[in-house]
Amino acid sequence: MSDSENPYRSPQKDSVADWAPDSIHATLAFILPLIMFLVIASFYPDFTDSTADGTGVSAQAKAYVVMIGVQVLVAAGLLTYFHKTHLRHFPLKFSWLSVVVGVVGVVIWVALCEAQLEKQLLTSIGMGDWYPNRPSFNPFEEFNDRAFLAFFLGIRFILLAIIVPIVEELFIRGWLVRWLENDDWQLVRLTELGFRALAAASVYGVLTHPGEAFAAIAWFSLVTWLMHRTGNLWDCVVAHAVTNFLLGIYVIAVGAWHLW
Repeated sequence: MSDSENPYRSPQKDSVADWAPDSIHATLAFILPLIMFLVIASFYPDFTDSTADGTGVSAQAKAYVVMIGVQVLVAAGLLTYFHKTHLRHFPLKFSWLSVVVGVVGVVIWVALCEAQLEKQLLTSIGMGDWYPNRPSFNPFEEFNDRAFLAFFLGIRFILLAIIVPIVEELFIRGWLVRWLENDDWQLVRLTELGFRALAAASVYGVLTHPGEAFAAIAWFSLVTWLMHRTGNLWDCVVAHAVTNFLLGIYVIAVGAWHLW
């Protein structure tokens, strides 16, 4: 079978030897940023018993800001270190369709989350106590110091609209779906994925957003459609970023802190 007939041939280079980096290095490039993000998130403080100190900011709130700052710095460092590998696999470009998908995505996400279909379903079968309520964090109540509040909102939006879309999409579209499709995952094109690989993104969404399972299925499926249509990871990143940015604006505008 010739290179032109091989469905897993790289869309960027004709010869794998010209571009494919070491497998371990490449794997780490796509999965380590998200792993470190999640590890740091596991140290988020508990706000159930927070009391503001003399500065108007509780110790838990300060710790939360520090954790977010660490996430941003660590992610930025790893993305910078591995950026050549990312760009070898996916040259930096995007289409305006990704912006449209991001806008449609935030409407779908908010509508399905606010409907609380998961809670209704679990309640109907007598399992309402199993519904995983997300913490409702209101920075306007937690941060009495305006300068501290402004700083928090700044780094929170950097995390929400830049860091999260990049590290998640690198993991999901850059590695997971391709690895599920073929052991030689570095050769797999995003337009040549089977059902198992295509469904993996939605499964990931449900596992990481159990309280918004229906929204996760719909949103991740929409971005998977975009991925399959354009074959471009950065379109998925842009769509993710647009959705998250608009979601952050919505949360602040209406006080829907459970979506924060």
